[in-house]
Amino acid sequence: MEYDIRKAKEEDIENNLLNIFIKGYRLHQNSRPDKFSNRDDERLRNILIDSMNKEDFLVIEYNNKIIGYASYQIKEKNSNKSLWVDELVIDDDLQGKGYGKILIKKLEEMSKEEGCKSIEFCCWEFNKKAQEIYDHLDYKIQRVIFEKII
Repeated sequence: MEYDIRKAKEEDIENNLLNIFIKGYRLHQNSRPDKFSNRDDERLRNILIDSMNKEDFLVIEYNNKIIGYASYQIKEKNSNKSLWVDELVIDDDLQGKGYGKILIKKLEEMSKEEGCKSIEFCCWEFNKKAQEIYDHLDYKIQRVIFEKII
């Protein structure tokens, strides 16, 4: 596999990053329209740009095309640092080929370099594929959020 993992750049938006971001959003919107409102692609582009200005983004690039990304933040609470992954998305066509695992392993390396004690992900209950990957990589459930729609 010839790939490169690096910090995202603005020009990555037009090199498939926006398409992957939109696909990830639509997956969540289709499963939970009550939480993810219907937004057009231009609005999602603006959300992506805003997110890139607030969080760190890693991209995985294969054959000069962005095939996935992770947005994350280093957080500190009670003198414990952790790397919080807000989103991790691999392009639909390349899911199941190990790129998500590669990206997660890179995040783990980075967290160690930063002196973090843990990596944390949040995953929606409907996203079984992601849960399987996290479980396979020895991530454990930390807490559960319950809700009742009223």
